[in-house]
This record gives sequence, C-alpha cells and structure tokens, in this order.
Amino acid sequence: MSKNEPQVEVWDIEKLVPYEANAKKHPQEQVEKLANSIRAFGFNSPIVVWTNGEIIAGHGRRMAALHLGLKRVPVIVRSDLTKLQADALRLADNRVTSTEYDQAGVMAELARINAELAEELSFDMLDLGFDEKELDFATDDLGVMDNDAFAEDIGEAVKEQAKANEESIATIDDVAAPVTDALGFKRVTIAESREIRELLTEVKIATGLEAIPALLHALRVANGK
Repeated sequence: MSKNEPQVEVWDIEKLVPYEANAKKHPQEQVEKLANSIRAFGFNSPIVVWTNGEIIAGHGRRMAALHLGLKRVPVIVRSDLTKLQADALRLADNRVTSTEYDQAGVMAELARINAELAEELSFDMLDLGFDEKELDFATDDLGVMDNDAFAEDIGEAVKEQAKANEESIATIDDVAAPVTDALGFKRVTIAESREIRELLTEVKIATGLEAIPALLHALRVANGK
C-alpha cells in the first residue's frame, strides 16, 4: 500500500461536518434501513471526509450512526484533494451510486438467502434494507395458487373495481396540482401574461366566473364547445 494512499481512521462522530449543499437526500426510512444494516454487519464503507472533516461521501451513514447512538465511526480522510476536487468527487459519488438494479436478480438472491437463513440465524432479513412487502414478494411460494384470490362473480367484481376507481379519482381530483401540469408550459412573456389577464377579465365580466372556471370557459369557447 502506498504511503500516500488514504488510510482508514476512527474519528469521534462529532468531528464530521455535513456538507450543507449535499445534492443527495436521505429520508428517514432510508436512514433506518442503513442503521439496521450497520447494526447487523458493521460499517462496510467508511465515511469519506476532506481535511476539515467535511463529508464527501457518507452523509446517510453518518445519520444512521447517530440513529444508533454511535460515538466513533471509521473515516477515510482525502487530504490529497483540493476543496474543488472534494466538491466534484461528492457530486460524482452521488451520481454514480444512483443506479438501476436487475430486479429479477435481486428477488432471486433474496429468496435464496431467506431459504438458507434457517441454518444461520445471525441476522434478520429486514437488516438487508428491503421493506416487508419486497421481502414477502421475494420469499412467497408463487407456485401455490390462492383460490381465494379469484372472484366468483366477474361482473360484480368489475363493478366494484369501477366504483373504487371512481372514488379514488374523486379523491385525487381534489388535490392541488401545479398549473404548469395542465397548461404544458412553465413560462410566458410579460406581454403574453398581460394578454391572458385581459382575456380572463373579459370572461369574468361576461360570465361572472372566476379564475380557473373562467379560463376553462374561454378554452371551451375557443374549441367550439
């Protein structure tokens, strides 16, 4: 190993400095999964920091360690990098670690591990970072047919599903959505904005409608409806 190659050190977790503009988000659910993995298997990857303790890679692992109440964690100090290089590496790490998986391969591996776990009860399947639904899907015996899953009256089942869909749509329809989702564009010029306001004012005066209803009325008239 080269003398200049970064070494793994053990630091007090309080010395680590999160990067304020870190582009990768870590929701609580992910932090808990990381914590479960660290609890079961230990730190597989040290946290990478710059000379001042600012984290380059491993914000989620730090949060997981705090969740577990750990006082000291393994780190790699990249004192060989400039500040700009450290910032670039952080962004590159966030980018290249976000990848797609062979889902069928993941499911097959989960099923294999679960089948052999009875012989080695050293960890819980949830420690692998998958939620219960994913584990159930991977480990269920798909060769066993569940007769209760079939509807006896197909026509009635279709009606019930249609009703459920209508109720779901009605609920979703009440949720606010960005105007750009409906219009298909994000910006207009100041002149176009003025024309839109003038048109809506005319429609309001003529119909008594306000805001969105007025806009919809104008669009329907323009479409000959």
